[in-house]
This record gives sequence, structure tokens and C-alpha cells, in this order.
Amino acid sequence: MPLPLSARRLLGVATLVALALAGPSAAEDEHQLRLLLPPLSSADQVYARFQPLAAHLQGSLGVSVEARVASDLDALLRLAREDRPQVTYLCPLLYTRLADDGDLLPLARIQRHGKSTFRTAVVVRRNSPYERLEELKGARFAYGNPVCAASQLVPRAMFTQAGLDPRKDFFEERTLGSNENALYTVAADLFDATAVDEASARPFVTKELLRVLRYSQPIPQYVLAASPATPEGLRRRLRAAVTGLQRPQDDAVLDAIGSGVDGFVVTEDADYDVIRRMRRQSGNGSPMDVLAPRGDTAAGKEHSGP
Repeated sequence: MPLPLSARRLLGVATLVALALAGPSAAEDEHQLRLLLPPLSSADQVYARFQPLAAHLQGSLGVSVEARVASDLDALLRLAREDRPQVTYLCPLLYTRLADDGDLLPLARIQRHGKSTFRTAVVVRRNSPYERLEELKGARFAYGNPVCAASQLVPRAMFTQAGLDPRKDFFEERTLGSNENALYTVAADLFDATAVDEASARPFVTKELLRVLRYSQPIPQYVLAASPATPEGLRRRLRAAVTGLQRPQDDAVLDAIGSGVDGFVVTEDADYDVIRRMRRQSGNGSPMDVLAPRGDTAAGKEHSGP
């Protein structure tokens, strides 16, 4: 028996309301993608660096790509967990935090100067009496960027391997908010040593202001990772779009991202197990717990390198 006209109208209105509350359909979602970026520096600067990449993805994928810069670390972690199609650019430490919670799928990692890995360099002044990592007992140690694995997690793992306990063996340890601050304070003899990524240390070493005490093992670079809500087909196309970037035809996109960036290479979650092992060595599972050495003076943002 057919429904009365009034009942059919009421059912139609209810259906429209339900569809509105449900939000965009999966088909609509596939045509919208957010590129989520960490607060590497000011929001304007980060946006300018990655807008050419967003434009490249939009043109290659045929979807709308919105670049968004997180206001701070907490916002980055919260936004990265949102149930929507998006790809996030992350340092190795934060990637493992989110991936271990099941919130991310790796696509590709950055390549600089032909390498998709970096090393931490523990550096001292050129005329420093320290010759070996094990000799840093009693030293004044300056940490750089508190979110950067190269400046915090990796050197602490190196200290453990060398038999050093910074909280007991260092005379003083402080976090100075940025790698540049840490390097300059060591060069000025305000601290005895620091640890930063090899690229950040290179200018100081080249000018013979500092010298390298020890390098770490290779660490995988920054990664582009997709949310589980990103459809599998779109993830495949995303990976192909970024790994297809190469010089010289894509100079504008790569130059904007950062100095020495050659492109992206395919990466897998297991590539970041080295970071997970270092987190375990630090005695905790959360990167947030390794960012507060004794005597912190700043909690600076991520460094500007990819």
C-alpha cells in the first residue's frame, strides 16, 4: 500500500537531513586532499615552501589539495589523526609515534644530496680537548631542536652505547630551542658539545669552528605519510606523483622544499625501526618523553631542514 503524500514528503526530508549530517561521500572525499605540514618555521614560510608541492599534487592527481600548517606540535598530532584523506610531512620521531598508534601509512621519504638518510654529528670546538665520545663526562652539553631526532633521540642513543648517562655524567645539559643556537653556543665556548644533523653542522665544520667527535648510524629522512582514510588508489597515485619528481624538470618544486632536496624515494614502515629501537633505549615509548633534559631553557619548534 503506497504511503500517503505527507508521509512520503516527511521521509524525503528525513533522508536529506541524514545525508547532510553524514558529510561528504567517499567519492567526494577522493577529490579532496589535505597536505598537513609541521611548524618548521613561521606558518607563512612553511606554506610558501610547500605550496609548489601542493600545486604539483593537485595537477598530477586531479584532486583539490589544501596545504595546512599546524600551529604547534600538539595541533600537528591532533590534525594528523583526523579521519580524512590527507598526507602529512613528518620527522622520523613523530612519524613513529603516529604510525605506532595506527594513524599513518608511509609513502615516500625525502632525498637530499642523493641520500634518503642523514647522520647525527656530535661536535665540539676545533681546539676542544675532547677526542672521543666517552670522554664527555663532566662536559656542558647543548641540545638543539627538541623535536628533532638528530638533536635529541639519536645522540642519547649514542651516549647509551658509549656508556654515558647525561643526567649523571654531564656537568650541565640544556635545550636551546634550535640547532643553530646550539652550534653557536659551542663555537663561543658557552657549551662544550652539541649534536645536530650532519647538514646543519657542515658549515661550522667547513669553517673550522667545530669538528666532529662522532657520527651516528644512518637515520631515515623526513617522510610523507597518508592517513588510513586516504583511499588505496589515491595513496598509490600520491606515491607515484612524489617519487616522480626529479631534476631539472621539477626544480621549482624541489628548490622550494629545501636546499639540496633531490626528490622522494619509496619508503616502508620498517625503515623507521631504527628510531623505534632508539626510543626503547631511551627507556620510554613516546617521543614526547625524550624532549625534556634537565635545565631546559626553551621548547623550540622543529628545525627548518627537511
